[in-house]
Amino acid sequence: MLFLESATASGADASPFYGYTPTRSVCVLFVILYLASTLLHSWQAIRSRALWLLPTVGLAGLLEFLGWIARTKGSFDPASKMSFIIQSSVLVLAPTPFVGALFIAFGRATKHTGSEYSRLKPRLYSRIFLTCDIISLFIQGGGGGISATSMDDPAKARLGSNIIIAGLVFQLISITIFCYLAGEYAYRRSRNEPFRTPDAELSWRASYSAVVGPMRKLMIALWVCTALIYIRSIYRLIEFADGFSGTIAHTQVLFNVFDGLMVTLAMLTLNAVHPGMLLREADVAGTRYATGMTDRHGRRYGDASTKPLSP
Repeated sequence: MLFLESATASGADASPFYGYTPTRSVCVLFVILYLASTLLHSWQAIRSRALWLLPTVGLAGLLEFLGWIARTKGSFDPASKMSFIIQSSVLVLAPTPFVGALFIAFGRATKHTGSEYSRLKPRLYSRIFLTCDIISLFIQGGGGGISATSMDDPAKARLGSNIIIAGLVFQLISITIFCYLAGEYAYRRSRNEPFRTPDAELSWRASYSAVVGPMRKLMIALWVCTALIYIRSIYRLIEFADGFSGTIAHTQVLFNVFDGLMVTLAMLTLNAVHPGMLLREADVAGTRYATGMTDRHGRRYGDASTKPLSP
């Protein structure tokens, strides 16, 4: 397989920075995938008017694209220090904006499926976890900057690596808390155990299939993406703990699978199950029902005999 073949790209031609020579075909493949996914995400975000996805998923895709461009440069010139610095600094940060999109999307989805089952109000998911995401971004960025400018100074490079580790740990803690709250939400909703009295004007949404259907798809996609990013973050944490010259950092196939592939699958998952599209579908279905709109046969949307239309 392509990813496994990359493990042999080492030995006499190994880069003094990577510990191997990046496999060009793998790098080009990821460049193409990230470019295609990012362009599609941008179009989907604009079409669904979910512009908040541009500085989150869109930015993450752009950073991944640039990082893999730098790795592609490294496949042509393994001794290029600048391309190594760019890819190492950019790729460690790239998924962070993507995680922010997961927090925002979950909070908005709970508005449709019953926010009364959530310990937090929908807006707090964005406020609390996006703040944590930004803090993590700055910590990792600071550590990456120190490491990138101190490659000839082992002590400072280790300091930078430790700061990155702190940022990754902070991110993993925030994602873990988010997963607990999301799991608690799913459990309480399945058992109909709300934290508070539902809003009478919106309570009907939680049982309206045209609203719940798209949101169920979105929730599943968010769980899948969260798991993928969680696996990736654990790998990067172990990698930095092992050191820039450690066996893990110098094993290319691990990076390709547990960083490149994990983030790619997360990006493509949200292409296939797009938050903006699904949230808009639920909004439109809810509006049709709430305002008493009828279809071309004169039947009210939401009636048992009516199959609600997609927007």
